[in-house]
Amino acid sequence: MTYTSHFVGIDISKSSFDICLLPEDRSATFANTAAGIAEFIAVIARLDGIERLVLEPTGGYERCVVEALLAARLPVAKVDAKQVRQFARACGQLSKTDRIDAFVLADYARRMKTKILSRASAGQAILTDLVTRYRQLSHMIVQEKNRREKLTRQTDGRTRAWIEETLQFLLEQRQSVVDEMTACLESNVELSNKADVLMSLKGIGLRTACFLMAGLPELGLMDKGQIAKLVGVAPLNRDSGLMRGKRMIAGGRKPVRDALYIAALPAIRFDPAMKAFYTNLRAKGKPGKVALVAVMRKMIIILNARMRDQRATILDG
Repeated sequence: MTYTSHFVGIDISKSSFDICLLPEDRSATFANTAAGIAEFIAVIARLDGIERLVLEPTGGYERCVVEALLAARLPVAKVDAKQVRQFARACGQLSKTDRIDAFVLADYARRMKTKILSRASAGQAILTDLVTRYRQLSHMIVQEKNRREKLTRQTDGRTRAWIEETLQFLLEQRQSVVDEMTACLESNVELSNKADVLMSLKGIGLRTACFLMAGLPELGLMDKGQIAKLVGVAPLNRDSGLMRGKRMIAGGRKPVRDALYIAALPAIRFDPAMKAFYTNLRAKGKPGKVALVAVMRKMIIILNARMRDQRATILDG
């Protein structure tokens, strides 16, 4: 019997998803419904040697497919859409259709290293949804405040009242989300312990801890270089021949990096170690933003080490 490793690319839209199976180069389309997903999993289950199933984030339309694949204990990975497009261009694939995208994803799975997703616990899933809703509400609040600032005419009184009414509703709902975050942590010992570890570092409050737990579940599972690169605060070399370029950060998880940025601001004011670290960098001539990113990197490395130690303590216990 010949054993073949299979790679599956899945291109997902609102109503359907296209799949490509390599090395056979077989394609199919399924409805993005419970019945369609069940049919797809039944087809995949008949194959031996599924090495990897790869898909891109599509604004939430991929969620049901991912949950079903994880429940079926299949090796699924979610990859960055920008990296996949760059991979397609490097391979000379400039055309773009759903079927072609599915093939590119399968080829990416076959050629590139990808990280297998793990199934989130019920508490982790709830917390992630709450963080997502918090960010949505914050975005809408900023939009409404911007609209309010642009009102100049006296005749805008009615519009101003509507905006104020909407703002009040959004602010109240966001506070409700924060209350639900607190309740989620209080009802889940594992999440509560993680939050305590994160908040042990000055600058990290409840919301930032929730953002980190939802957006960076790998904390404590990677080395310091990997976690810094994953967040996008690791300086990347830009050298060629004798030229030594300026080190810069790039990529990473922007929502996590934004949360870390907000945490770094009070940290350099109230944490003596972080303040000394930041001040020393500035004294050496480092620009303010460069020094602040260095503080962010130091913070995430410390948090990663503390989470690793906490995991080790639990395992030893």
